[in-house]
Amino acid sequence: MKKYLIGSAIVALLFSACETLEENVYSELTPRILNTEEGALSLLLSSYSSSSLVGMGNGGVQYHFLSSMPSGETWNEGGNIEASLGPLTNFTWDSNLDFFDGAWTHTYAAIRDANILIRDLPSSNLPEAVKKQFIAEASFVRGFSYNLLYNWFGPVPLVTAETEEYYLPKATQDEIQAFIEADLSYAAEHLSAHQPDFGRATKGAALGLLTKFYLNTKQWKKSADMAYQIMALGEYSLLPDYSEVFSLENEGNEELLWVLTRNAQGGAQFINALTFPTDYPLLPNQGVYAARTYLGDEFVLSFEESDVRKEHIVKEYVNIAGQRIQLLGNNKSLSLKYEFDPKASGPGMGNDIPVVRYSDILLSLAEALNELQGPHQESIDLINQVRGRAHASLLSLDGHTKDSLREHIYKEREWEFFSEGKRREDQIRLGTFISKAVLERNKNAQAHHVLFPIPETELNTNSNLVQNDGY
Repeated sequence: MKKYLIGSAIVALLFSACETLEENVYSELTPRILNTEEGALSLLLSSYSSSSLVGMGNGGVQYHFLSSMPSGETWNEGGNIEASLGPLTNFTWDSNLDFFDGAWTHTYAAIRDANILIRDLPSSNLPEAVKKQFIAEASFVRGFSYNLLYNWFGPVPLVTAETEEYYLPKATQDEIQAFIEADLSYAAEHLSAHQPDFGRATKGAALGLLTKFYLNTKQWKKSADMAYQIMALGEYSLLPDYSEVFSLENEGNEELLWVLTRNAQGGAQFINALTFPTDYPLLPNQGVYAARTYLGDEFVLSFEESDVRKEHIVKEYVNIAGQRIQLLGNNKSLSLKYEFDPKASGPGMGNDIPVVRYSDILLSLAEALNELQGPHQESIDLINQVRGRAHASLLSLDGHTKDSLREHIYKEREWEFFSEGKRREDQIRLGTFISKAVLERNKNAQAHHVLFPIPETELNTNSNLVQNDGY
């Protein structure tokens, strides 16, 4: 039976009022709390909760939609959340959008807790082995959190365990990249391959985040090296059945390196609730909101007929009134990547959201090798592992150029990772984020939209912060 990570942070209600990150007041209580393993663990789990599915955007909503909407993966209509999702779709967002404020404050809350642990644990009375473990986990949480912020906002203030001046300017590009690399490398070196509680970081999780960090910063050799290290661990593999990767009964399976996990004290994901219409047949304990989130026909029709991954897309359904509703053909197909939880509490579902899967490692390695040496049989074999599991036709090396194989890997990532918050970062890495938006759907997209704006609340609080260019 799976053990869940239980955080001590208070879970915010969905769409609750945003709050600004305030300066911590450290007291004499903190060292005393960290002198007990129970107290230190409570603070560690608080840091996890802030950066988990629960903390990260009220049930994974911000993590998911900050990628899917701007990248064109999904579009939305209806519900009071349309005021947030509409600007993300049509590139009319500004620094007052609540999604940005929530993404900023939750990640910095995780960083705050991690910093306290990294700063104060060395002088605590805890056993050295416990200190080492908790500091490694805190480093992981901090590196993961800064990586998220960097992905969304670019260089941000580096608040560290040694920071005395709280209101800092943005770090440079080199500074924040080096910091993320150092934190995740430290975690990878000192974490074990297994944890007693599901949802806590492992060596594989740290190596997985490093693989993706190096890939997104185009450090191809380092990305490949990390992927090879993961494969050498022997801890991860592709599940034979694609659907089983996301099954509620199979959470914590050997394909998952790192997930945004629910909190056993009541947290849940709300992605399904903001996707499916109110007339979709559900169990009495399940619920959805008025908002609907759709996949376009072009993407749905791009799958091969034999590709089982498309089985997670609802193309039509019979509603609660007995009417057949046709979705495909109207750009209104629905993603069912995450099954409806039979134990749901209204709109809240218990599914975990993958951050790094083993298939991501295989495709990342294929991409890195292609960038380093052009088309090669090893890259083809890596891609075919993923395609073979999906029952898609296998690729051949013949006829591929570096550019054509790069384009195929991108398409493969679309098919493999829809509804997993990957497409925006993939488009940015490939340099197509703005051009595809302009060409395919939105003339409002401009070069500066590659980064989101610093939230207005933070600019008002910190006079040393400078808004990102273009806003």
